[in-house]
Amino acid sequence: MTRSLNPMERELRKFAVALIERRGGVVDWPDEAVSGSAVVPEELASECGFPGDAFRLDTVAAPGTLAIGLGGEFLDLAARALDGIPRDGAFLIPERYLTRRDLSDKVAQAFVWHNARAKAGPAEPALVAYHAWTFIASLRTEEMWESVIEVSVNAESRAVVEMPDLFLEPDLIDDEGRPSEPPSTYDAAVAEGKRAMNRLTTAFLNRVDARLERDRKRIRDYYRALAREAKSPRRRGAPVSEEQLDAQSRAVDLELRRKLAELSERYAVQARLRPTRLARFRIPALVIPLVVQRKQATREYRLYWNVVLRRLEPLACSRCFRSTYSASFTNDSVDLVCTACSESAEGPKSPPSAPGR
Repeated sequence: MTRSLNPMERELRKFAVALIERRGGVVDWPDEAVSGSAVVPEELASECGFPGDAFRLDTVAAPGTLAIGLGGEFLDLAARALDGIPRDGAFLIPERYLTRRDLSDKVAQAFVWHNARAKAGPAEPALVAYHAWTFIASLRTEEMWESVIEVSVNAESRAVVEMPDLFLEPDLIDDEGRPSEPPSTYDAAVAEGKRAMNRLTTAFLNRVDARLERDRKRIRDYYRALAREAKSPRRRGAPVSEEQLDAQSRAVDLELRRKLAELSERYAVQARLRPTRLARFRIPALVIPLVVQRKQATREYRLYWNVVLRRLEPLACSRCFRSTYSASFTNDSVDLVCTACSESAEGPKSPPSAPGR
């Protein structure tokens, strides 16, 4: 009797084919066939534990075959293959109640313009895109630190916005008008992810540094004792010349340096920030045009009233992507810079000169 696939097996076949091809493999599995074949890169076969770089695909286990099903090892192999694929989905909140259009007073309360004049215009409703990134952050040394970091970025302003879990919003739906272009917020999300890693790993790195200094002290104390012994002429046996004492002292010093170098290598920290999911949201918002004048130059910006947070969003620094409500602007291009970047560009202030006589 001819074997055929049931509906669940067909869905699993479709998933397996898409997964293998997404990771760079080639699959030949016709719709009417109960089995197929796949060819994958050698590194992928090794990474995921496939039967080889060329194998059969079937719903029945056999030697040299990847059995596609909810039992066996398929789900474990699929999980390892999925680790190399950022998830990407698009969602929409179609409508929300928007507040009054004149938000100039709220702009004045929320923002500080340090070296420029800014004038806000009337707000207009629009669907604004946000990218919610999920990263796996890890530090590896003698022990491992790992955490999940989530960063939401306004896709138009590139500002990091502390959004709640939008998947819990009751009116969220799939966005059939999903954009196909690559995400433009990756650099801003990574910059914020690195800052989050620095904040979250302070205690971990302090513990690593404390253990490193402890081990360094132990090694130095041991080799200092050897150095003192090497510099002392022996009281018994044949006399030791100054040249021999110097050679022994140099040998101890070289061994000390080698041990310290090995210790530093063992405690070296490897940091990794890996994107695992991207959720694109389009949300109703009020967009406020803003004209900024710095000396004789002007530039237009856009501010955003966030309907979920019910407040104005910050703007993004053009240099470090840090979000800020306290902005300065460059002279000619009127680029927005945060306080830290503005102070860094100005450099340390010189002390006041002494009054003349």
